[in-house]
Amino acid sequence: RKRTFPHTLSPSNLVASMSASAASLTFTAAVAPRAVRTRARTGVRAAAGRARVTSAAVEKINVNDVKDHLDRGFVLVDIRDPEECAETGYKSSWKNIVLAAMDEDGSIHMNPNFLAQIRQEFPNSMSRILIACDDGTFRSEKAAAAIVDKCGFSQVKIIDGGIDGYLAAFPLSDADKVKWRMRPEIGEDLSVLVSGVDTRQQGQKYY
Repeated sequence: RKRTFPHTLSPSNLVASMSASAASLTFTAAVAPRAVRTRARTGVRAAAGRARVTSAAVEKINVNDVKDHLDRGFVLVDIRDPEECAETGYKSSWKNIVLAAMDEDGSIHMNPNFLAQIRQEFPNSMSRILIACDDGTFRSEKAAAAIVDKCGFSQVKIIDGGIDGYLAAFPLSDADKVKWRMRPEIGEDLSVLVSGVDTRQQGQKYY
């Protein structure tokens, strides 16, 4: 089954949009989900010496410093694909913005809207972002550098060791996985309680 994203572009077009000087083969291999990178690791390392995807140097932080950064207003952006997230679990407070996904045939499908989704989620370029993939290496480095280079963000850091390293140090609890939300209840409109005047049209209900 093929994983698709809205307004899908070819991988080469995405690469061009994120780094005009990049070698598309290197980029595609670098940001591939773990299953593909495991098979292609040797080729990726060789290609990495010949081509550089981005010029930005993004700071990495230790997993022990993640909580302190979150307390200071950083938001963790998990760029793994859905299958990886389901495999390890994740906190409901994390933002999942997928960089690339693999279909059942092993083909890589880049998310052409990755940077647009980053801009939509973080309209302010001063937003504080922690990028994490599975191990905090290739994918995180390419994604973080693209966010800095192409979107102009200046408060972007990478979790060294990625989600795997973080969860090894701080396993998820059941409470971490719960996403709380308000459940609508039938009741009086607030305007009635405050002013005593019912502003609803005849027969209208609030849920």
